Amino acid sequence: MFEISDFYDYCKANHVDVIPYAGCPQPGATVRDQGFYAVFLDFTKIRSTRLLRGICCHELGHIATGALHKVDSPYELVERSEYRAARWVTENYLTEDAFRTAFREGCAELWQLAEYFDLPEGVIADALTYWKERKGVDFTEQTPPCAGGVCFTYWP
Repeated sequence: MFEISDFYDYCKANHVDVIPYAGCPQPGATVRDQGFYAVFLDFTKIRSTRLLRGICCHELGHIATGALHKVDSPYELVERSEYRAARWVTENYLTEDAFRTAFREGCAELWQLAEYFDLPEGVIADALTYWKERKGVDFTEQTPPCAGGVCFTYWP
């Protein structure tokens, strides 16, 4: 499970600067200059610890994969970089086993998974989509017991 300390430990060990920058176009951005990385965080746009965790793990994905792009890059290149960063987060922190554990512990709805992992719902939804659609993982056998015969689950 991702912790903020994972982000800062990685940045410290790899000489990545973390710079607060009010006015950044996005809540978080990673830049590279001649092999050196820096992550800019606009704390005026980060309204919760959960959002901060989501931003930090995503930016860590950019650093770990080197998946960056110029500001004026074509849409396809931007999306490819974003996908690679999100995939790295999924494969390293939101693993198939981590989801199976969450389901066994009773998480059935997207919001419950977001609370369990303490990450934004969008990050969780992207990870579930990756495991189900890209890797063909079937989580339905993990369906928790239903209360009163009614069970609402995220997966179809």
